[in-house]
This record gives sequence, structure tokens and C-alpha cells, in this order.
Amino acid sequence: MATDEPVDAGREPATTAPTTAPTTAPRTGRRGRRLVRQSVTWMFVVAVCVAVTLALRDQDWSTLGQLARPRTVPVLAVALAVTSAGLLCATRAWLLTISATGAPVPARTGVRMFFVGFLGKFLPGRVWGLLALLKLGERAGMSRTRTAGIYLVNVVVVLVSGATVGLLVAPVLLGAHSLWLFPPLGALLVLLLARPVLIDRVVSVAARLARRQRPAPLARPEHLRRSIAWQTASWVLFGVHVWVIATLLGAAPVETAAVALGAFALASVAGTLALFVPDGAGVREVLLIAALTVVLPLPAAVTTAIASRVLCTLAEIVTAGIALLVTALRDRRAARAVEASRDAAAERSPATASV
Repeated sequence: MATDEPVDAGREPATTAPTTAPTTAPRTGRRGRRLVRQSVTWMFVVAVCVAVTLALRDQDWSTLGQLARPRTVPVLAVALAVTSAGLLCATRAWLLTISATGAPVPARTGVRMFFVGFLGKFLPGRVWGLLALLKLGERAGMSRTRTAGIYLVNVVVVLVSGATVGLLVAPVLLGAHSLWLFPPLGALLVLLLARPVLIDRVVSVAARLARRQRPAPLARPEHLRRSIAWQTASWVLFGVHVWVIATLLGAAPVETAAVALGAFALASVAGTLALFVPDGAGVREVLLIAALTVVLPLPAAVTTAIASRVLCTLAEIVTAGIALLVTALRDRRAARAVEASRDAAAERSPATASV
């Protein structure tokens, strides 16, 4: 029968090696990474605030001052509200795009992702908004590949729907011989509405060309169809304010409607493609002025384009600020509800144990 080995009197018993050293390094590393992430987040927030402040400061507010008269102030307020409604339609399109990919993202998180990425457009280069989206996607439990795939799908939806609405200005700018543009682009939009999985294939090809991992296939194609419809409605609502300003400056309301809606959509798409220009500044105005000179004198067209930039910037910042504030308040309320439920469960557990 085995017996325990005696311990020599002169030998110290074996002690367990301290484990604090191996665990301290990972904790320090995690703390350092967390500090870096927080620093980058605050740098992005400060950069966006500075860019938005500069964008507001650089606007020619005198143009709105010239238009703002007692009779026109209510009309401009309606135009501002319609522009905000267009931005909310674009938000709905983004949420439907997320849902189409099957990503388990709560609505509040999706709204925050949209507006944080949207405000990134005021910084030079589109990469900053994308990086913010990737970071928020990680916090929501999505991989960077999946978030980038959602972003690419949304870009395709935005560009195709915007170019289709932009066709409204083609007959005015290019004449009757430009009518051949309507069948192909119109057919493309109808085809995407009927077969939204084609967008998924386009994104897959883009990922292959960029030597990136292929995003997950669409889980709910019907939601992408609805996203295209909401985004198209967004472009139409965005152009209403241009029509309002142009008519206030003397343009014929009926003749100007198609020009205003199409010109703004087409100019905005071109500004989006100007990757290194903050919010397409200058690019959008040049194209908008070129289209509006058909229905307005050149000075009035310039005034319309400048007033459009001011009104759009104001609507975008106000809408984004309110949306982010509401989501933050709801997140805080939800966190308090979770904490209250935990406290209630902790109070019930001793009573249950005593029983």
C-alpha cells in the first residue's frame, strides 16, 4: 500500500508559482487597446464637429437671408422639413439593407451607424465614414467583412436610384435625343426591384476584384427591394427644396419640377463619386447650376445652388443631431431598465434562498 512521502525538515514545501505576472500583461494589453479605441473615437467625434462647424461657417447665409421674407419663411420651413423627411427615408432604406443581409442589428444601432457614417462625409475622403461604420458594426457583433458588404450594397442602391431619378433632367439638358437613356436605366431599376439578388452579385464581384472576403449572401431579398423604393423616394424628397427655392426666384413651377428633382439627384451622385471632396462641395453646385440655367438666369441659378447647399447642410445636421440624441437617450433608458431588473432579481434571490 502506498504511503505519503514525508517532507524533509530542511526543505521548504513547494509553493505555487504566482499567476499575477501572466495575467497582468493581457489585462494591460486590453486596457491599452481600449484606451486607443476610445482615443480614436473621440478624435473622430472632434474631427466631425470641427468639419461640421467649418461647413456651417463657410455657408453663404446671406442667400437665405435674401429669400427669407415674411411670406416665404413658411415655405422655406416646409422645404427644410421635406429635406429632413428625405434623410429619414434614406435611413429607412439603410435599415432595410441591413435587414436584407440578415444582420442581427437593433434599429437604434442601425440608426446610429447611418448618421455617424453620414456625418463622416463632411471630412475629406469617404474612408472616415466607412471606418466609423466598421467600428460600430464590431460593437454590434458584426464582422468587418459583413459591415463592409452592407455598405457596398447600400452604395449600389444609392447610386442606381439617384442616377435613375437624375434622368428627369436629361431631356432638358441634352434634348430629345437623350431619351434613349431612359429605357436602359429605367429597365435596370425595374430589374433590381424584381431581382434584388443581382446587387448581391455585383458586391461579390467587387469583393473579388478587391481581393476581399465575399460578404454573406442576402437573407431577405424582399427587404432590399423595399430599400430601393425608399431610397428612390428619398431622392425625390431631397430635390423638392431646389424646386421651392427656384420658384421663389421666379422659375415656372411646372417646368422646373422635373429639372429640380433630376438635377439635384444627378449632381449629388456626382458629388458622392468625388471621393476626396468633403460632401461633394463644388462638384454638386457646378452641375446644379448648369441644369438650372435652363429655367433660371445664371445669377438666380447660382443663388439657388448656394441656398440649396445651406438649407441641405442645416437640415442634415439638425436631423442627424436629433436622431443621435434620441438613440442615446433610448439606450440610456434601456440600460437603466436592465439594471433595475438585475437589482430586482438580486433582491428576490435572498428571499427565495431563505424560503
